[in-house]
Amino acid sequence: MKILKFLLRLTFLVFLITLLSCRSQRFDPSKITMRPRVFIENAAPVPIIDEYDFIGVQIGTIDNIFTEDTGDRTYALWFTLDRRSAITLQKESIRRRGQALQLIIAGQVVGFHVLQQAITNGVIPFVLSNNLTEENAMMLYQELTQSITHLQAELNDKKG
Repeated sequence: MKILKFLLRLTFLVFLITLLSCRSQRFDPSKITMRPRVFIENAAPVPIIDEYDFIGVQIGTIDNIFTEDTGDRTYALWFTLDRRSAITLQKESIRRRGQALQLIIAGQVVGFHVLQQAITNGVIPFVLSNNLTEENAMMLYQELTQSITHLQAELNDKKG
């Protein structure tokens, strides 16, 4: 009898863990507040990378080349792309050397990346506006992180 109770509890525990893990993979549309897209500057208004191609984002700072103050920093976002989009980016970065990529969110240009060489690692950095405060840059980063997580969950949910 003790073995039967133990097996029932174990079965219930496994069922509960499975149910909770499946639930965590579901997306919440209300958490998708930003849909980043990448366009070629002065080209057809068709994104070469859309919101479902991003799988991660990191934030950092770079030297502000527009000032002599060595302590002046500009914020940048480094986006990681899925494999298919990384290949697209590699082809476009070879083909369009010298042109700029624009990061657009909600119809606004948020950042840019000038293509100087082929991007072969699937990571694309975007320099953000010089007048963006640390607080606003961190808020943008947090919203993008949350949105990308739920966009990926939405994509996986649609794939079935």
